[in-house]
Amino acid sequence: MPPPPAGRRHVEDARPLPVFAGALRDELQEHALQRADFFFYFVVTMKIVVAEINRQRARQQQPSLPDAHFVLAKATDQIGSGLRNDDEPAYTAFDPKDEKVVDKPTTMFTRADAAHFCNLGLALNFAEACRATVFTRDGYERLKVHAGATKLLPQQVNIGPDRKLDVLHAELAPRMLNDGGLIFTRDRVASYRSAAVETLESYRKAKAAKGLKGLAACAQCYLDMYASKDFEGRVYRRVYPEILGLCESSPVFRGQSHLFYR
Repeated sequence: MPPPPAGRRHVEDARPLPVFAGALRDELQEHALQRADFFFYFVVTMKIVVAEINRQRARQQQPSLPDAHFVLAKATDQIGSGLRNDDEPAYTAFDPKDEKVVDKPTTMFTRADAAHFCNLGLALNFAEACRATVFTRDGYERLKVHAGATKLLPQQVNIGPDRKLDVLHAELAPRMLNDGGLIFTRDRVASYRSAAVETLESYRKAKAAKGLKGLAACAQCYLDMYASKDFEGRVYRRVYPEILGLCESSPVFRGQSHLFYR
């Protein structure tokens, strides 16, 4: 197993305080879509970068590494920070029992976290493995961004339904990377959606049964996005250009993007 890093790399993105025009409901639906995007950004980039690392290892008569060798289950990078505000006249606490909490502005809550899109991590020895070529060094930097990108969301959401997706990403990534198939297809996206629906529906029912209708309503927002028309197509159209761009920037995989998607 690759060694984990000593701590999370933290980068401030220097953005001003966010102002979201829509309600929390809209932000959570978009967040569900973006989480799928960033999950696939991460796994396709890792697949291509490790393919180049293994090509270099073969030249040195070293054995190939599994495609998920450098993937960790928890985020090792974070771009941005959460917010805490006790100005009660302007902000309010998140009420997990209020099913109408999703109709409130996203930025009105007293406690907000930098919620990861991907939440996967990079092993400590990955940087060293990427030093050999310009292409792998660039891939390493891309993966740090994919792993560390965040959005400000209420803390209760980050440790609630969003945490369930963190765990799902940690289960799906090594499975998809190591199963020997093309890393990105519409069937892959459909499989992701099915797993996410099962995870969030189970969470929604559990919270509703406990009277936590606010958290159940938040989970329903994710489910609404997964049920939307052409979810797979929207993810596919966002991710496949990343594969094309990576392959075209590689002297080895230029014109070979078919090795990674269909």
